[in-house]
Amino acid sequence: MGCCCDSGSNGGTPRETMQQWEPLKKRGCTDVVPLVIFLAFFVGMIIITTYSVISGAADRLIYGFDSYGNICNKENKPLLNHSKSGLDLRGKTNIFFMDVKDADKSLEICVEKCPDDQLKTMQEVAKFYERTGVELCDYFTDVDNYQSSATSKSGPCPVLPVPESSPVLFRCLPDYLPEFFVYMVSQLNNIPILNMMLADLYMTRHTIMLLCLVAFVHSIITVLLIRFWASIVVIIINVVLSLAALGVTGIMWWMYASSEHQLTLQPLNVTLRVEEENKQAFFWYSIIATVGSVILILLILVMRKRVQLVVELFYEAGKCLTTIPSLFLQPVWTFLMLIIFWSAWLVIFGCLATAGDMKVIDEEKGWVKFERTHTITYMWWFHLVGLFWITEFILACQQMVIAGAVAEWFFARKKSELDHPILVSMNRLIANHLGSCAFGSFFIVLVALPRYILMYIYRQCKDSENVVAKIILKCCICCMWILEKLLRYLNYNAYSLVAINGTNFCTSACDAISTIVSSPLRVAAINSIGSFVLFLGKLLVAVTVAGICGVLVLKDHKQINFIAAPVGVVFIFSFLVASCFLTVYEMCIDTIFLCFCEDSRVNDGTPGREYFMSTSLMAFVRKGTRHLNQLEGKVPPKISFAKEPDI
Repeated sequence: MGCCCDSGSNGGTPRETMQQWEPLKKRGCTDVVPLVIFLAFFVGMIIITTYSVISGAADRLIYGFDSYGNICNKENKPLLNHSKSGLDLRGKTNIFFMDVKDADKSLEICVEKCPDDQLKTMQEVAKFYERTGVELCDYFTDVDNYQSSATSKSGPCPVLPVPESSPVLFRCLPDYLPEFFVYMVSQLNNIPILNMMLADLYMTRHTIMLLCLVAFVHSIITVLLIRFWASIVVIIINVVLSLAALGVTGIMWWMYASSEHQLTLQPLNVTLRVEEENKQAFFWYSIIATVGSVILILLILVMRKRVQLVVELFYEAGKCLTTIPSLFLQPVWTFLMLIIFWSAWLVIFGCLATAGDMKVIDEEKGWVKFERTHTITYMWWFHLVGLFWITEFILACQQMVIAGAVAEWFFARKKSELDHPILVSMNRLIANHLGSCAFGSFFIVLVALPRYILMYIYRQCKDSENVVAKIILKCCICCMWILEKLLRYLNYNAYSLVAINGTNFCTSACDAISTIVSSPLRVAAINSIGSFVLFLGKLLVAVTVAGICGVLVLKDHKQINFIAAPVGVVFIFSFLVASCFLTVYEMCIDTIFLCFCEDSRVNDGTPGREYFMSTSLMAFVRKGTRHLNQLEGKVPPKISFAKEPDI
């Protein structure tokens, strides 16, 4: 897997040797041991797949098997000493149930063709055989004896009437099952409002499909332009928050003064106890509002420069995405990989569901079934952990690729001459950092899987009268949800530092925590104001496209009943599309912030240690102004031998 590099490698150079720091350059493999464990785990899943296929579970899942353990459309070997075990059933591709209404306890046989008409009597069953050559009674039952044979779910002949059936996944299922769904749809159609809304969606289907494409284009344009109006949005947020705080404080004091005035004007100076309590309540509310407003305004003033950094990060992320537009395709490839993996996982899970040791139900009749053993139960759990771990691993690889490509752009001296940064990032990931992705994703599994198990237990205990147990379960679920969110945030930052410095996952996670702790106000500004600006971007796309939908519908489809139906569908789809694009934008911002912190920590602008960041970002570094003056020739360069913190 590309980890044949020198093992000296915790990966990369230590943080202390700043003079030798070369981002994205020399590095070795990181987290080799977790990668070996992950590969061993993956091999285990392959072994499970092989076992399910070799044991016949795959064939039993796909083709089905009869009550005697014979697989349909196969030449079988005897499973027990019975005349109907080990039959050659080649050509008989479908499972037929003697009583489809009680399929679990019914005799099952393999047939060439499902009944294509309802058979009400055994005479009609015999005529069906004469017409098609298909025997619907148990194996070795003489056709001449059909009319005198017993009809029951245990055989030898089917329960009458035999419904008209069609093969569905090689099982003969009655045609009235689809009719049931048609009936349900017809009942829904009888609901006037729902019927009219569905009709409106059908009439406007072309407009909806067109606007879905518009949502894609609008999302890309929004991502490219959001950097220009981010500063305006931030200013508006600060002004609105300040005015709202002052307004609420003023209203509180006005209400307190009004209550005081009403008390003094009461006749005979009689003060009700309730009015006195209201006065005291307004007084304390006013005090709290005043203190809160002062704190809020002070925070806005203190974080003014940090907020400007957020605006600048938006601008830098926009430039990065303009240079590397293929970053937008990364969520698409990840989604396709997840679909392929989930599909394969479901097939293997189905094979495991039909695997197991044979158990004789009725020795005289020769009926058997396959029960899962303790080993297969362990395989189920192993397979379930694999679902979570490999899913998280694929997502981690996507994050590492995006972080590496953005870091490649940030640390390039000549950004216009970048040579396929995404391919370079992928190569770096495969050659050096798959172990870090496996290690980081495993931590998510350790929290996510127990949380889902607790959620399952909580649903099972929902009707329980033990309130204390339900409260404890709910608290555990909430705590694990919070821990999972924190781990996901930390993991992405750790992946970014792995891509930048080439250090192992644990070292990068510690460095990420150190960076976050050393710049709490900056991180808070990015996560609060930055997230809000991105949310406004998603809302802008959704509202704009939905508005266009409303105009087009009113113009071209005046006969529709509920304009909210097509507009609502377009709004939801547009919001989801915008979320996909702006998630990439958010990853870019987080990565550029970490690159900025690493650049300002290691470099100071002196010869040999020049900044990689743009000149606009240098204004947010303590030594940035001096370096800008040096670049402009205002101050002679000065070599610094001592290193001070830059952040």
